[in-house]
Amino acid sequence: MYDKEITSQDIDKILKLYAKSKELVGADPLDGRLQEFTHELLQTLFETGFLMVFNWHEWLDRNEAFKDLNKDIHEEINFADLETLSKLMTSYVRGDRFNEGLLEHIVADGKLQCILERLREIKEQLEAEK
Repeated sequence: MYDKEITSQDIDKILKLYAKSKELVGADPLDGRLQEFTHELLQTLFETGFLMVFNWHEWLDRNEAFKDLNKDIHEEINFADLETLSKLMTSYVRGDRFNEGLLEHIVADGKLQCILERLREIKEQLEAEK
């Protein structure tokens, strides 16, 4: 299902955004740092191949928990695998095209930070299995 196999180095590049994302939790939607950060986030996601080609509308319909942007999804993210995180981020990126500001919203409300924390856990598990 992946367009590209995500490597440990790819995950490291994405995780470099963690500190900045943490600083922006609770930021005002008009904070210029949010737009700068989401641009960097998009660039990193594209460079690493983290985004997938799939029917994201259909996936969101089957995964109702992720549809409501105001819902706390920390519990669901804590149990998500790498593919689910990739699909979720792809859905956010695609959704931002139709709902401008969506990426800034997930950064400011802490969803991205939670996704990155789970990504770090997955990376640690993969390294422990080696």
